[in-house]
Amino acid sequence: MKKNKSSFKVYNYNGTLKSNSGNVPAKAPRRKIPFIRHILFILIIITAVLYAIDYYQTHFNQVQDPLPRKEALIKKSNIHCLNNQLDKVVIVSISERHLWACNYTNELQDAPVITGNQGLASDLTPVGNYKIYDKKTNFDIIGNNATDSWNDHVSYLMSFLRNQYGYYAFHDATWRQPNSFGNISPNSKDASHGCVETPLATAEWLYKWTDIGTNISIIN
Repeated sequence: MKKNKSSFKVYNYNGTLKSNSGNVPAKAPRRKIPFIRHILFILIIITAVLYAIDYYQTHFNQVQDPLPRKEALIKKSNIHCLNNQLDKVVIVSISERHLWACNYTNELQDAPVITGNQGLASDLTPVGNYKIYDKKTNFDIIGNNATDSWNDHVSYLMSFLRNQYGYYAFHDATWRQPNSFGNISPNSKDASHGCVETPLATAEWLYKWTDIGTNISIIN
C-alpha cells in the first residue's frame, strides 16, 4: 500500500503558493495603518473646523460693520490726527473734555482733561491755535478773579497763552479726584480757571514730549 505524500506550501516570488497540488493565489498579508496617520487625520479635521469658524466670524463682522475691521479701529482711534501735517501738535476738545498728542497722523497719547469755566470770560479756555512758550517743574500757581483765589502746587507746567486775564497752561492737578478728569463740565463752577488740567502721568508725558514751540490746538 502506497503512503500519501504530505502536501506542502511554498511562497513563490510572484505571490503564489506552490504546493504539491499546484499553484494557488496567495492571500496578501493584512497591513496595519500606522498610528501616526490617525493623528494626522485628526489634526486635518481640527484645522478645517477652526478655519471654518474663523471665516464665519470674519464674514459676520464685515457684514455688521460697513468698514473693514482694521480700518474702523484706526478711524475711531486716530480721528483727531488723521489730517494732521505737523510733527507735533496737542489737540484739546472742550466739548469732549479730552486731549490727543499727534505726530503727523499718528496718535501717540490721549487723556481726559478739565478745561476752564465757560461761564466766566476770565476762566474759559480760549479756542484757537497756540504754541508752548514756557515749561516749568515744581511750580506754584497763584492767582485770583472776581469770585475766587488759588495757590496750587503743580509738578509739570507748560504755558501756551498769555492775555489780559493771565497765562494759560497744561498742568497736573493732584488735588482733583482721578475720576474728575473728563467728567467735569466746562459749564460747571468746578471747571478750571482756564488752564488745561490733566492727570499727573499725562502731564509728565507731555512735559517730556513737547518742546518750546510745540503747536497747541484748542477746539470746541
